[in-house]
Amino acid sequence: MTATIDHVAVPSSDPERAAGLLARILGAGTVGPEGPDGDMFSVGLDGCRVLFATAPAVALPPLALRVDGDGFPGVVERLGASGLAYGNDPEHPDNGQTADPLGGPGRVYFVSPDGHLFEVTVRS
Repeated sequence: MTATIDHVAVPSSDPERAAGLLARILGAGTVGPEGPDGDMFSVGLDGCRVLFATAPAVALPPLALRVDGDGFPGVVERLGASGLAYGNDPEHPDNGQTADPLGGPGRVYFVSPDGHLFEVTVRS
């Protein structure tokens, strides 16, 4: 048996807005509304989805995503255009740096309007 991740659920005060924001930053498409009440929205990734649903706020671990090297500059540009601070340190996700302190080609963290920490690194 082979198992794959279908989706990661992320609570949000406004699922449509949250999915739209992540999709814009990643240059991906959104899907929605979904679910029996039509209150969930998702962002399709390579083989799985990030599903935003109305739910009480809970502390989530950082959600780390990988993008191709060619796509990374666009992520950084769209973060800036969205008015979201970003940085290369999870303790200081607003330092404006993109150099990967772990030696990779690039890394950024940003905090969503719902308070979730996202990490985007370059696929190597």
